[in-house]
Formats: sequence, structure tokens, C-alpha cells
Amino acid sequence: MLRNVAYKIGRKLYFWARKETPNSPEENGEFALLSHVLSETAGPATVLDVGANRGEWSRKAVSLARANRLDVCVHAFEPLSGTRALLEKGVAELPEVRVHSVALSNAPGTAAFYSQSAGSGTSSLHPVSGNRAEDVKLATLDAWIADQQCTPVRMIKIDVEGFDSLVLEGAARTLQEGLVDVVQFEYNWRWLLNSRSLHWVFQFIEDKPYIFGKVVPDGVITFERWHFELDRFFEGNYLLLRRDSAVAQLGRPAWFDQSNVLRLA
Repeated sequence: MLRNVAYKIGRKLYFWARKETPNSPEENGEFALLSHVLSETAGPATVLDVGANRGEWSRKAVSLARANRLDVCVHAFEPLSGTRALLEKGVAELPEVRVHSVALSNAPGTAAFYSQSAGSGTSSLHPVSGNRAEDVKLATLDAWIADQQCTPVRMIKIDVEGFDSLVLEGAARTLQEGLVDVVQFEYNWRWLLNSRSLHWVFQFIEDKPYIFGKVVPDGVITFERWHFELDRFFEGNYLLLRRDSAVAQLGRPAWFDQSNVLRLA
């Protein structure tokens, strides 16, 4: 009993010191970041919701844009038919949102998409997500953005249950050219399903005009280089920030010292 109590207290303190927070967009800084991105946009804004599920993020984007009197176009991607029906119902009264049935990845084609139930929030391209399978169309962000001719894109939100790195890989050309201000992606243990880690992300952006960041409740922190303490696979939301973007300028530099303690400038 004492060991359990000590573990729970120690874990809470450890998470607090690392700025690890519950995965709730109202609490972890996600919606605050979205609000900042849209408030810094002067003209019409295009944002992408990859892995839209029921559409919570898409609806928030529209709400914030309307509050700022900003014209916004939200492209929401949800390949699973049952979940997409829930998404379409949730955004039926929002003409700013366009729903797409394609799954974004690192190559075009088709693949089985697995789930437990419609709207479960954990569906993916891996059987670990459930025993229900549905064939879906795959596309890359590079091809989709080029076809839609919708650049520049202010923000892309990616939440695809461990396949986020494949979506990023499929946007290599777009990011190489700096056509997106901010890319937010979720990171957790499911990245191991594709043998990827945050170390891969740092390698991926070496030749691209982006800095690596993390969403935290009080803003954004940025890291110039990888440290193994980043790859603990705690669920969180991370960022690629174009270095000349307004959000990147507000990022607070962070690093891990020789004792592996998180430090902030």
C-alpha cells in the first residue's frame, strides 16, 4: 500500500515537473494554441483536421474563427464510415467545414482501417485498434494539398493513433517548402506500432524550416535538439513550427540538463 501511494505521488510530481498534462484540449493548451493561430491570421485561413473523429476540434476552429470575424475553411479527414457519419452530423450546420473520407498516410493506395465502434476515438490502420475492419482509401498530404491548391495552410492537426509520423512523412515536400505555419501531432505508445519515436521527427525536420515544440497549458515550449527524456511515450501534443511564424516566436526555449531535468529559458 505504501509503495502504491509513493508511486502515485511520485508520478504526479514527475509529470508536473515535465509539464505533462491530461489529454483534454481545454486543459492541455490545444484550444489555446488554436485560438492563437487563428487570432494571428489576417486573411482567410485554411486549417486541416486529420483524424477528425466526431469533429470537436473542427467545431472549435469554426467557433474561434467566427469570434475573430475570420473566414476559415476547415478540411476534416475521417475515413471510417460510421465515425464519419457522426462527424457529418456534428458539423451539418457549419458550412466552413468540409468532410473528406480519405485516410492520410505516407503513400497512396488502400488499406484496412480497424476500430472497436463508430466514434471510439482509437481507430487506426493497425489491428490493435479493434476487430472491425473497413477498407479505406489512402492519400498523402503532399498530393492532396497540391490537388486542392489550398496553400498556405495555417495549421494542421494530426491525431491518428500512432500513425502521425506516416502523415508527416507524406507531407515532406509541403513542409520542405514551408507551406504550413503549424503542425500539431499526437504522440504516445502507439508510435511503437510503426517503430517510430520523436527522435525520428528531429531527423525528419533537419532539412526543413521548422523547429520542434510541445503544447503546454501555459503556451508552447521549443527544443532545438532531441534528448532521450523526450521519448518516454507519455501521451501529449507536439508541434512543428515554421521558424518565421508568429507561434514559433512565442515559443519558450526548453532543454534537459545534465541531470535530465527539464529546464526553461
